[in-house]
Amino acid sequence: MANLLINVKFLEQIDDTRKRVKECFKRTRELLINREEILLTRIDQIETEYKTKTDEMLNVLEALSKAKTQNTETLIPNTLDEIRREVQASIDRKIAELTVETDCSIEFIWDNLFETDIEQLGSIQLNDETSISPTRTFPPQVKVIVPEYKTKQLPTTYSCKKSSDQKAPGELNGGRSLTVHYKTGNIYITDRDNHRVQVFNSNGDYIFMFSAKMNEPRGICISKNYVYVTQINVHSVNMYELGGKLIASVGSQGNKETQFNRPHCIDFSHRTDNIYVCDSDNGRIQILTEDLRFHSVLGIGVLNKPLDIKVTRDRVLVLDDSDPCMLVFTSEHVLINRLITRGNGKQTNKPRAFDIDREYNFIMSDYKSHCVHVFNKEGELVHRFGKNGQGIGEFDHPCGIALDNKGQIIVVCQKNDACLQFF
Repeated sequence: MANLLINVKFLEQIDDTRKRVKECFKRTRELLINREEILLTRIDQIETEYKTKTDEMLNVLEALSKAKTQNTETLIPNTLDEIRREVQASIDRKIAELTVETDCSIEFIWDNLFETDIEQLGSIQLNDETSISPTRTFPPQVKVIVPEYKTKQLPTTYSCKKSSDQKAPGELNGGRSLTVHYKTGNIYITDRDNHRVQVFNSNGDYIFMFSAKMNEPRGICISKNYVYVTQINVHSVNMYELGGKLIASVGSQGNKETQFNRPHCIDFSHRTDNIYVCDSDNGRIQILTEDLRFHSVLGIGVLNKPLDIKVTRDRVLVLDDSDPCMLVFTSEHVLINRLITRGNGKQTNKPRAFDIDREYNFIMSDYKSHCVHVFNKEGELVHRFGKNGQGIGEFDHPCGIALDNKGQIIVVCQKNDACLQFF
């Protein structure tokens, strides 16, 4: 009789849970339909604005052409071409800004939706040994596709441009870090020796650049609305709109709050909306709010010289100038593991940057061994490709590395500056 009563209560609980799930998803569908209507209206508005701005730019070009025809003597040689390039760059920037605005408008924060509605269901306790929890979605920065790494040997695409001074648009002179905007697929690269950031599309074609208040830019990351860039030589962090307009800057040399000592790479937490900065020569991670106010620090007494960092929903992973070099923290900043040996003759020689996929495989550039390593989540080497050189599929001091949502590995080198390679 007791067993029968338990089974009846169990079935009642299951039935109640089924009703709650149906009600929750009904509310979710209604929210999505309403969101769709709002976004389609906003996209129509953006399209109208884009056409207006493009027409304005084309009118300027037409006026400049007429001015040259009517009074060519007042314009020195190449002046019109320079103005035309500037106007074209302005058009490109406006297109990029509107593209970003469209993507930001379309972006629906799935994590927030689940936290607000579905995950309120919590864990359904069936008995002392069994529970059901809703599957949590991956944050946007964790890549959707897990590549077949052992097929990576030669690039499927590469972009090469080179001149004597390597200052022209699309040319790199000391490419250091890169990040991929997870919605547009655009690639933002810190062009250190040219003191600028260059933006390429997912095929490696140059789009635009920006350089306001830059001095040897090093690390770069993208939040939901902004681009953050570390300045290694002036010990600061700059904040830009996605189209390149400078919004704010913080930092000076030191070890106090919002002070840095040669900051390297940087990442954004989609869980907390905080910025994690590798404050390298201070041996710590300094955590800032999205508007660059001090929040907290991580790793004092644990880290030696943090070089790169990735923040997921439940982990903070730090590439450190130590052995082992990969330190794994929980989202509450508790150190739980050390992976991947570093040094001559070990798993990796001089790692410079890394990225991860949704299964926590590590894709790591090796500055001294001129190659890319792939490790699984236990820190075991599963693949390696590349060798020293300037050719296709070769590297000369590889630095920046990232995975895009199509499963491509993108690599930029410090010295093989002419090549942006996609594997």
